[in-house]
Amino acid sequence: MSGRTGRTPAALERAFLALDRGMGGGNPPPAVLAFAARYPAGCATVLALLVALLAGDFSVLRTVLVGTCAWLLFWAILHAERRRQARYTRIGYDTVDTVSGGSRGALTGTLVAWGPVTVFIWLVGRMNDDPPSWTASAVFGALFVVCGHFGDRLRERRRARARAAADQEAR
Repeated sequence: MSGRTGRTPAALERAFLALDRGMGGGNPPPAVLAFAARYPAGCATVLALLVALLAGDFSVLRTVLVGTCAWLLFWAILHAERRRQARYTRIGYDTVDTVSGGSRGALTGTLVAWGPVTVFIWLVGRMNDDPPSWTASAVFGALFVVCGHFGDRLRERRRARARAAADQEAR
């Protein structure tokens, strides 16, 4: 292996980790994500069964093929998440929230989440007789992502109030 070839994967890894930290990936994961990363095969099986049930209008062979492909995709994503969490556990999580700290990180996180949600809504809509247009899917995707961020903000405020109350009681 030449020296140049070995530098490219390391540079890609550093770029991915810099982007991941910029989007808040260095913060401790929510309990649901930690559980899913701890048991990637079981969670992938449950999710693949749900996808296969949604594709149940097709033939049995196609349903099994869709379920198998979905299982492989979910397992690969959860396995990668497990490795990412193990790395951050080894080196330590950030103590500051970088996403809510700056508008650039929040905007990047919103846009990165918006694309896959839009495609997912469009694909689910294709299963109906009258699928939504790309524009309607984009609007619903944006509403879904914004509501998710709003829920995260409310949950974080509630946690901050609970910590402040616990600190007041400790004094």
